[in-house]
Amino acid sequence: MIARILAATLLFSLASLTGGTPALAAQISVSGAGLPAAATIDSQQLAGLPAVEIATATPWTGKASFSGPYLTDVLALLKAEGGKVSLIAKDDYKVELSLTDIRRYRPIIATSMNGKPIPPRERGPFWLMFPFDDHPELQNDAWFFRAIWQIDRIRVEP
Repeated sequence: MIARILAATLLFSLASLTGGTPALAAQISVSGAGLPAAATIDSQQLAGLPAVEIATATPWTGKASFSGPYLTDVLALLKAEGGKVSLIAKDDYKVELSLTDIRRYRPIIATSMNGKPIPPRERGPFWLMFPFDDHPELQNDAWFFRAIWQIDRIRVEP
């Protein structure tokens, strides 16, 4: 009984520090084309992919350093194939990207900002980030609003 209370206290403490659920529990549901069944990818699986760092400015953070795997690597891990990818946030905000744009601009699923995990209260734990500073054509609201945060679902479409 005491062990259960201590475990619950530890989980509550971790949740408080991360602004919600513990980082290890974070996951994204993936469905759609090329998948035999709906799948889930969690923060540990994302951490197992090669991390890429993007140093860029956003309207929300100013200049910052973001790290995480390429979205293309996440899709390849799941063997998801299609021509369009929809990313949906916890609040049901949705963005759609063509696979052509994903390959051209190489966004990442950022899991850390400035070397620290991104807590849910600060747009985490998963934030699609583009290298805005490397592509002047991305420096406008149409593209900034595609930098969706708190991603919890990905749908791959033909």
